[in-house]
Amino acid sequence: MTRSPLKLLHTSDLHIGSDIYPADALIGFEQVLQHVDDHSVDGVIVAGDLFDNRGVAPELITEVFGKFGALGRPVVVVPGNHDTALMNGSFDSTTVPDGVHLFLERGGQTLDIDPIGLTVWCEPVYDHSPEFRPMGALKPRSTDNWYVSVAHGLVTDNDPYNEYSSKITSDELATADCDYVALGHVHVFRDVTAGDGAPAYYSGAPSGGKSPTLAIVFLDPDAGVSVESIQLER
Repeated sequence: MTRSPLKLLHTSDLHIGSDIYPADALIGFEQVLQHVDDHSVDGVIVAGDLFDNRGVAPELITEVFGKFGALGRPVVVVPGNHDTALMNGSFDSTTVPDGVHLFLERGGQTLDIDPIGLTVWCEPVYDHSPEFRPMGALKPRSTDNWYVSVAHGLVTDNDPYNEYSSKITSDELATADCDYVALGHVHVFRDVTAGDGAPAYYSGAPSGGKSPTLAIVFLDPDAGVSVESIQLER
């Protein structure tokens, strides 16, 4: 099996359309777009909460997807618990530009992006509850591509009362049959790799906090997988 080196930009929790920090969310989005070019990445992964609520203006959604489409490289968008505007049936997913892959399939979905040697699996967050497990339906590796799992949820092994929604456990991370786990939901950059499992990271959020970040992921057939936190300026 021969793989080519691959560089991805991993971001999440942009919360575009936020009622609390609408301007900052748009600045964060523009910085994400700029870093796509600055780092010459091969693809982009948005691990949930691209938008903030069901009231986001349709024109803004169209504009955001249009800017992703203009990047000229694959963009993967996985809806998180805040992305109700994408999942409530009012959004026409056929308007998403070519090259932008919006995952809406319940129960999980696998996509081969063969031009860059990448396969992605994820499940959108339709049911943000303790019963939903974002990585519970992860499919085994099925191609020779780099295999990335995308999940929007909380990594925790300490939930004695079963109250946390969209949980991901260390065991799930340690046994995930993939090369990288791109996580969203926690707004700070964090390495949550478990045992000998695939590298698993939260990218942090590009807006809404004191330390906005995104992650650059390097997948190299010789050096392995490494992740760099990029601090964004304001």
